Amino acid sequence: MERFELRLKNQFFINKFNKYKFMAYQDLRFNQKHKSYEIYNRYEKIKLGVQLCDFLNTDFSDLNSIREFIDKYGITTIAHLSDIKIYQYYSEKEYNEMVDDVINNLKNKLEMYKNAFIADITYIYNLNDLEELNDLTTIQRLHILRDSKKESEVRKLYDSNNLKLTLNNFGDFTEFSITREDDAQEIAKNVNTDYLNTYCFESNDIIQTFIIELFEMTEIESTAIKKCKNCGKFFVPDNRVDELYCNSIYENNKTCKEVGPFRTKQKLMQENDDLRIYRNVYQKLLLRTRRNPNNDQYERDFHEFKQKNIELKEKVEEGKLTQAEYMEWLEKQ
Repeated sequence: MERFELRLKNQFFINKFNKYKFMAYQDLRFNQKHKSYEIYNRYEKIKLGVQLCDFLNTDFSDLNSIREFIDKYGITTIAHLSDIKIYQYYSEKEYNEMVDDVINNLKNKLEMYKNAFIADITYIYNLNDLEELNDLTTIQRLHILRDSKKESEVRKLYDSNNLKLTLNNFGDFTEFSITREDDAQEIAKNVNTDYLNTYCFESNDIIQTFIIELFEMTEIESTAIKKCKNCGKFFVPDNRVDELYCNSIYENNKTCKEVGPFRTKQKLMQENDDLRIYRNVYQKLLLRTRRNPNNDQYERDFHEFKQKNIELKEKVEEGKLTQAEYMEWLEKQ
């Protein structure tokens, strides 16, 4: 049977009042009866920023991590970024080969875009707690990235002249040839919102949709993108924008929100203990030098200790040395 290339038509709209994104797009799913992957019309309603965070948390150098993102959102969400054609059906073998081709074709590009988004989001939401950004709102920080020499990293990679989208206040979903009434009802329920500024965007470019989603989020004071203080993943807070921990399962079937505060307290206690040991060693060598001003060896030892300490701390931060190994060296001084 002859296969036909798909002309993807992906639409989404953002409801800033209820803070969610509704997506209507074409995807492939496995047909157990025919043992093949076939096209279908897919509808997803997700919390605003969640898909973007999932993108940021994906390791595009790791095949399993990429497939996890694809399994959740579908291969068609990223396939358009490559020159690989997508057809309306595949055998199981053909589908897996196509997915592998898309991954190999795009993984470096997607990792590059991810890192650019992380840089911009870190600035917009001041995830590094920079003092000079504390008095600025998210919209003001976005303005700085868009209109100053502090240029957006995403903008450097993304040609704004290629931004192509359809914008209206309801959306034309007739292209999906919906035949089931319950499908139509699902869309109708979601587009009938209480917020007047709800627009439908049409774009097959996932990077473009993330740019729009991020811009829309900056206008909502009650939402944000945060970085979990426990696991380091990006997340959208459930209630308060100052939440520190995400709801991802971390260990023993408990979430970061459940174990994070205790782990942070333990880490601070350990860091305080380590700092106490460092200060004791530092003071010991400093006093020895001051009490023996004519002893050049003591002076050299103190200087070498300070230099070596800086080098080892950098190795700990880079993951080349464990904290335990650093402390073992420190206690020998």
